[in-house]
Amino acid sequence: MTPSFNLWTDPWITVEQPDGVLDDVSLEQALVQAHTLRAIHDASPLVIVGIHRLLTAVLQDIFDPHNEEDLDALWDAGQFLEADIRAFGEQYAHRFDLFSKDAPFLQSADIPLEPEKKTWDIALLFMELPTGTFVTHYQHGLAEDHFFCSTCVARGLLTIPAFATSGGAGIKPSINGVPPIYVLPGGDTLFEKLWAALILPEFQPQAASTTVDNVWWRRDSIVGYKDEVTEVSYLHSLTFPARRVRLHPAPMRTPCTRCGAQTAWGARTMVYQMGESRPKDAPFWHDPFAAYRVRGKKDPTPIRPWEDKALWREFAALFLPMTPEDEAKEHTLMPSALYQRGELAVEDIGPDYEIFPVRCVGLRTDMKAKIFEWLDASFDVPTALLHDPLGSDEVRRGLDVTTDCARLMAGIFRGAFSREGAEHHTDVKKRMLAAYWVALAAPFREFVLGVAVPETRQAAFTAWVEQVTEQGKATFKEAAESIGDSALALRQRVEGIAKCSAALNARRKKSLGEKEQNDTMETLPLFQTKEAQ
Repeated sequence: MTPSFNLWTDPWITVEQPDGVLDDVSLEQALVQAHTLRAIHDASPLVIVGIHRLLTAVLQDIFDPHNEEDLDALWDAGQFLEADIRAFGEQYAHRFDLFSKDAPFLQSADIPLEPEKKTWDIALLFMELPTGTFVTHYQHGLAEDHFFCSTCVARGLLTIPAFATSGGAGIKPSINGVPPIYVLPGGDTLFEKLWAALILPEFQPQAASTTVDNVWWRRDSIVGYKDEVTEVSYLHSLTFPARRVRLHPAPMRTPCTRCGAQTAWGARTMVYQMGESRPKDAPFWHDPFAAYRVRGKKDPTPIRPWEDKALWREFAALFLPMTPEDEAKEHTLMPSALYQRGELAVEDIGPDYEIFPVRCVGLRTDMKAKIFEWLDASFDVPTALLHDPLGSDEVRRGLDVTTDCARLMAGIFRGAFSREGAEHHTDVKKRMLAAYWVALAAPFREFVLGVAVPETRQAAFTAWVEQVTEQGKATFKEAAESIGDSALALRQRVEGIAKCSAALNARRKKSLGEKEQNDTMETLPLFQTKEAQ
């Protein structure tokens, strides 16, 4: 038998049907049936991002929208036309076979199908599995014990373009560098999600080549070892082969060690080397599904997950536009896909959502080779705020108040419970700040919804400031009362609670424009701490 598993025709994408039942479909079926499906499903959010970007690349290539009218026509059709999808399949289906001898999907055809002396364990395809020196806490076991079915192999391969990280000397990350937080547009159906991910030329990366397009199904099927590519098209970026891979197919006689299923062919080993990268002096690559911080003349920095930092604190940076005045200073850029969605909403093109759902997926690393955890969170973004910089600025003001109050709490806690300059009860302070951020997560959603409506904006801001300061007082008091009952602790507790209450009251008055009753903010001995940042 000749090894074969074609992603275009064989079922491998797990999707949720309207009745909630999970089913496996092929790439072609997922596109044709997108208007009847709810979502893509997988245990790993990294896989979901990989599949989403592949589906987006195929649709972007098929329909190639150039203006708002093109997207409007697609939306009015209510589905991706089957004839267009099948025409694409007739031309390129052969480029989606995992085990093809001459054109294997996302692999280099110049590497033999049969294992050579040097092989790598197939577990390398999934970052949550321990392999070699990459020890994780997700699962214990030996890398050589894994044998993946064709479905899982395909899913693992698709995480490489978006999430490949540094892996030692000469092993570079993928096109977006250290993986950013990817923002995936949401919707009621897979069609709505994918339609919102089709990007017009003006919102695609400025550095994208318009003359050379090496998207996977049209390029040569050889990935150069440590090959630097100077020109990358937008479609090429969605299927960027940051690793030079060749699977070693073998008949499956046991269930897959990842999903428990069994296909005719699977893989236990592969060749896994450094693949393509861009030169160090290449123009900055601005992915349409990532948000960035801009500081001076330096290249923008993608927003990434940080330890102990709740993602809702990045709400404004991830989802909201800036005012023209703010763009002249250090500022943030929300994903281009959301800028496009805001403009389409103004023209009444697309879904009539008052609330635009999004899903955020990221991978927290040490900015090098260590992988700690993934992040997966969903948010509701008021569509009005996508094209309302003034409303967005009010959300930023609210977040600034919240951060300032955390700094005040941390500084006063340190000052109140220290001895001869040495900080004590560090763990208690960390728990206090964590509890503070957790308690405000749900109210923050109501604050954002209130700010989205101009008539309720001021009232929402006032209520938020009141809630933040009162929550700060309550959280500080609870932490202070857990210190102990010694005479010294009791005195420190009383003084600390009083100082914190006064400082938070002063911050509230400043935020709401009320006249200061005293100079508490200037006289309190505050200490800035990294934990509150």
